[in-house]
This record gives sequence, C-alpha cells and structure tokens, in this order.
Amino acid sequence: MIKSTLLLFALAIPAALAQTTPSMDLGEKQPATPLNAFAGMGKDRPADAKTEISASQEATFDNAASVAEFVGRVVVRDPQFTLSCDRLKVTLGKTRKGIEVAEAIGHVVIIQDNTDKNGQNNKAIGHAESALYVPSTGEVTLKGWPSVQQGMNNQVATEQSTVMILNRNGKSRTTGPSKTMIVDTKEAGAQ
Repeated sequence: MIKSTLLLFALAIPAALAQTTPSMDLGEKQPATPLNAFAGMGKDRPADAKTEISASQEATFDNAASVAEFVGRVVVRDPQFTLSCDRLKVTLGKTRKGIEVAEAIGHVVIIQDNTDKNGQNNKAIGHAESALYVPSTGEVTLKGWPSVQQGMNNQVATEQSTVMILNRNGKSRTTGPSKTMIVDTKEAGAQ
C-alpha cells in the first residue's frame, strides 16, 4: 500500500514541492444543520494538523502542475473527516499554500463527526459517485446518486443526475429529484 502525507509530500514529491509545504487553513467552524451534515468541513483546523492519504495502486506528483493523484482504494484520514474513494486528485493553489480543488471519484464516502447545538455528537455520512471540494468557496459538490445522512435525518437522490451542494456556512442546495426524511426526536408533549 502506498502512503503519503498531504501536508508534507516529503516521501514522494520532488524537493521543490516538499520545500513549499501547503497549509490547509480553511476557515472557522460553525455547527452543522441536520441537512447540511458537512457544514463544518475545513473549519477550525489545528495549525499542526496532518492529513494522511493512502492508496493501494499508485501516487503520482506533478511538480510543474502542482497536482497530486492517488489511485486504488484511496483513504484520506484528516482530523476533521475521513474520505474513501477509488481516485483522488488534489490541485494546490498557485502559491502552494493551500488546496485549490480536490476531486474524489468512484465509490466516494465522506464521514465527519459533528457537534449539534445541544452539544450532541452526530456522525454525518455522504455517498456519491464523485465529490468536488473547493476550499475558496467552502463547497462540496456531490454527483452521481448522492446521499447525505446525519443521525436519523437524510436526503437521498432519486435520480443519478441529482446534484447536492453543501457549503461550510450551513447552506445546502439540491438540484434534481430527491427525497428528504426528517425525524422529530423530541418526546411527545415536549415543546
């Protein structure tokens, strides 16, 4: 299995790229809402946080294009989320001090632990055929039968063409047919 650390790229990236270690400061954390499970993704990132990316087939780095690609049972372990997919392509920004875009393709699963307004820990899980994350906008775009589940609440595409866009500011938008299920967990008679 091939392993590398996204923040250091020191094991496999040419020396020029390793000298410009990218930082991933992506903003401030806000609590997630039930139908925007990934609102906190990329927020409150510790200064020394490390992201580990494992790939079973290959890891390639293009210093000139500032692109890293990982293929085969890719697993990303980050302090804020875990992502698995078949292929991951990460493009660094022009200054190489952050990610410009990250694209996960094939059997994408994103898992994030969130804390709700009552301090309860909720696990959020997203599934799709592909996911595109753009840190500058804070948007995660899920395509290809996307679904998002947080606790007992979930939203599921009812057609392959449905697109779900989740934003770290707590907003979400679904384009195309979907079904949303919200479970009221308060006790009967409680207000």
